[in-house]
Amino acid sequence: MPRNNDGDLYEDSTVHQVKMVIFGIIAFVCLVVFLIIVFGSIYTIDAGDRGIILTFGKASTEIIQPGFHLKIPIAQSVVVYSVRTQTIKFDNPANAQSVTPSEYDALSGASRDLQNVQVAVIINYNINEKDVLDIYQKYGDSQLYQTNILEPIIRNAIKATTAHYDAVDLVDNRSEVVAEATAQIAKDFADKNAVLDNLNIVNFLYSPEYTKQIEAKVVAQQQALTEKNKLEAVKYQAEQRVAQAQGESDAIRAQISAIAAQGGSNYLTMLWIQKWNGAVSIVNGGNPIVDLRGINAAGYVATSNSISSAPTALSNITG
Repeated sequence: MPRNNDGDLYEDSTVHQVKMVIFGIIAFVCLVVFLIIVFGSIYTIDAGDRGIILTFGKASTEIIQPGFHLKIPIAQSVVVYSVRTQTIKFDNPANAQSVTPSEYDALSGASRDLQNVQVAVIINYNINEKDVLDIYQKYGDSQLYQTNILEPIIRNAIKATTAHYDAVDLVDNRSEVVAEATAQIAKDFADKNAVLDNLNIVNFLYSPEYTKQIEAKVVAQQQALTEKNKLEAVKYQAEQRVAQAQGESDAIRAQISAIAAQGGSNYLTMLWIQKWNGAVSIVNGGNPIVDLRGINAAGYVATSNSISSAPTALSNITG
């Protein structure tokens, strides 16, 4: 049977095209596998991080340091832990619409006097490099470790601490509250291979009703303080008047003592005569201002008890 050259050529061309397609697919798959092998076997650990190699899920005992490393593709994977200082924030006020939300709401607790209080807290912590493998084997990756282990410790410590204080005393004794909560969290963190760097209580948030009660109490205290200050001012002014009166009384007693030492009433008479201008009062009722009968012709006060011999102005008016 004669061969159809055109048909044979068409058939050969089709076979060739199929082979080329198959070859292209195989080449593409090989390229993909090659890229997977190349890039799957290369990984880096950043500064501040540490890694653990898992071979079919089994953790190696070596902690991988920062840098460029190789691993077996598909068979091995890397779990990375940060040994930098990390932050957990519980400072998002409940139902706050205008505040940029944080990762978690403020922690809820109850005070000793059974008032509901929200405590906004920021925690800084880190983990030691030597504990990375132990943490992974006990608690899992870093996210599980923080969520399931560290955060419950913080919640429990804050609730336990606020229960030791009345609601109104939490703000006044903030430093004591921070110290107590810090001590408890640091101890519990250490038991779970974490190191507490710092605890900061940002704010205490009370219910609207209790907030109004606190504000009313503060106003009453300010008013009481104002009244107390006024009372102290009145007392001070009264003490000043008493002191002034006492001083005037002491001065009068001193004058009386001095007059008595100079001869008493006779001394006062002599002083009056020395100041007298010689005029005689037209109206004079009853007793004379000065009894001139006790003064002799020489103008001296005539008394056996007087030691005064001061001249008077009497001679000037008698001629």
